[in-house]
Amino acid sequence: MGSIGYATSKDWLDIMKNRSKLRMHELIERLGLRAKWSQNKRGKTNFESALVRDLVTDMGDIVATVPKESDDLVKFLSAEKSLNEQVEGLLQKHGSAIWGRVGDREHLISVGEPGVEEELYPRDLYFENEEDREQIRILLHWWLGMKAINVILARDRLDRERKKKEENKRARIEMEVPQEGVSSAFVPLAPNSGVPAPLNTNIPPVPVAEHPRHVQLYKAETTSRGSPISVAVSTPPESSQSPIGPAQGQLGGGHFAPVNVHSSHPSQAQNVVDGVWNRLAEVGIHGSRNGSMSSQATPVAGVSVAGIRQLGAEISQLVSDLTPQATATNGHCAVPAVPPDAQRNAVPYPGLDVETLYALRDYMYQEKTEVEWEEEALLRRLETTWRDGVRSDYNRMLENVPAFIARERAFLTWIELKRHLADLQRAGTRWGEEGTTAPEIERRIEQHRTLMGATREIIRSFEDIAQVAGAGADHDELLRQALVVLAGNKYAVELQWKSVEFVGLMQWLANALENYEKEQEGDTVYYFS
Repeated sequence: MGSIGYATSKDWLDIMKNRSKLRMHELIERLGLRAKWSQNKRGKTNFESALVRDLVTDMGDIVATVPKESDDLVKFLSAEKSLNEQVEGLLQKHGSAIWGRVGDREHLISVGEPGVEEELYPRDLYFENEEDREQIRILLHWWLGMKAINVILARDRLDRERKKKEENKRARIEMEVPQEGVSSAFVPLAPNSGVPAPLNTNIPPVPVAEHPRHVQLYKAETTSRGSPISVAVSTPPESSQSPIGPAQGQLGGGHFAPVNVHSSHPSQAQNVVDGVWNRLAEVGIHGSRNGSMSSQATPVAGVSVAGIRQLGAEISQLVSDLTPQATATNGHCAVPAVPPDAQRNAVPYPGLDVETLYALRDYMYQEKTEVEWEEEALLRRLETTWRDGVRSDYNRMLENVPAFIARERAFLTWIELKRHLADLQRAGTRWGEEGTTAPEIERRIEQHRTLMGATREIIRSFEDIAQVAGAGADHDELLRQALVVLAGNKYAVELQWKSVEFVGLMQWLANALENYEKEQEGDTVYYFS
């Protein structure tokens, strides 16, 4: 087949309609990149070379910027000089490192070696050769276009699966509803127990003893004051008339302001501070698909940092269970303390269901979806799926124990961080609507102190990630990898997974805590209004 030219509009349309004869694995072979595929060369392409993986990562960032609708994308790709600037950037950054004559070329295939088709790879490519460089440029343009189209095809496939699932659900409901005495317009208020419930209406609670986590600022008012949930500190219960703000909304600009605790004019607090949550507004804390939590949010009863500490203890136990240090002496050698039937009883993790996947991507990337979701319900489902699903795939865990533990720590800490930020946002909204009487100010001081205690524990959990991942680890990348694992093998291949801000949020939280502690040393505290 020899060299290949730039794709035409017809080529892109054929790829969009799955009519193209050119396959992704052929394109990669034409570039001379050494890869691992399944036997039929479908599915995920694995590159062992870090150089090639860096190239693929940068390509994913480019793909994320192109049009997301099929007609617009075909028009964009077919335009003259489309993606020229981006391709040149890739060549400048990766060209010599991957295809250069000098250096290791183990990541490249060679003409004549077993398995290399002469029609696809007639000669070795060298970046210093102008003709080869132009061929690499053309092939990278093809690759970017095919990756972008695959994103749309995967999204459309997910849409079809979701609609089919909804149709099956409706059909089951109609079959289970008694036919006699029921109007054809009857809609059951709740689905039968055998029918899968929507994402935000039927999520089982996570028992604290089984799944320790950060106890929400807005837990049920009926929680006992002596409950082990509140072993750290507690704040006075709110009046039933206390307004509870939504989990997401337009937050007014504001800042921290120190106010003397012993001020004889507490009413001045309203004029001193506007709020602290402009950082939350900047990064976009999404409470629900429609921008609000349930109007039945429960009042303040207490905050506990014990749950976050238990999270650290639980993960530490996981480390000891999975790493070679958890051993039992057997004669003169140490053997891993792994149950003999652990691998035999391992359950392969199937990945997220379609509705949860859609909600997760809307939550992270603001991708449009018809799936309704609420933040706390979604976070609970993701956490439960990780604990009960991902952890059950014991064989996968053992493939790379340190990597699994580092990703787990990053993911579970991120879950607690998102819950904590929601607590802070709700507190800021509510405090802004309260009065400035002395009792109200004292209550806000105590609640703020409690929130800062939870902040300290979140930061400790974040710092503990480095114990496994190493001091120089990219925590944003660890979280991205954890989310890919959570999505499952199928969606890891079909969808683009960009980084989610983690380090930046933690840095902001650490700065807020540092400012708070400095003010505490000066006998002052931050008020929020």
